[in-house]
Amino acid sequence: FIGCGYRPASYYAKHEIKGKIFVKLNINIDNTTNSVLIKDAVNEMILSQFGATITNNEQSADTIINISLKKVSFEALQDDNQGYAKLYRTTVSIDLSYLYANDKNPKKFLNVSGNYDYAVDNDSLITEAKKQESIKIAVNKALEEILSKVAIQTFKEDNKSKISLEKIRAKNVKNQSKSISSWRYYLNIGTYCKIRLR
Repeated sequence: FIGCGYRPASYYAKHEIKGKIFVKLNINIDNTTNSVLIKDAVNEMILSQFGATITNNEQSADTIINISLKKVSFEALQDDNQGYAKLYRTTVSIDLSYLYANDKNPKKFLNVSGNYDYAVDNDSLITEAKKQESIKIAVNKALEEILSKVAIQTFKEDNKSKISLEKIRAKNVKNQSKSISSWRYYLNIGTYCKIRLR
């Protein structure tokens, strides 16, 4: 695969988000607990998936990630014989942007989402515990998309850079060919004139 130019998604992602990472959390007032949960999950993802390091000092960071919990929603999927909802789907939507320290380029934005289905019980405490667990799982599923989306974005930028470089090289070759042709033309004229003078 490597010989054919294949590289895994993690290769491109690690070249995009690298160095010391500072994670800035924008807390959703309606979901303060879940917002903190997201930051912990992002930190874990950075260490395991990107192989980067976490820093608590924004000034010393190479890459700054801004993350916020956009929305948490619950949808009833199935009712029992008495008409009570017994199966729910939790959907989590997360907004994420990142930029490099001392970089004039604008932030790069991503939106990811994940969902998880869970069954409710007659016991309200068990149901609440399952609800919170479903949020955690949905968050992790959403964050799994980040690796692939960052890789795709990096891959596109790499291709753009390669295309631009190829255009520059082609232009240089073309200009060089024109220059050689001009010299040949003048050399031919000069040779012709010498022959005529003789």
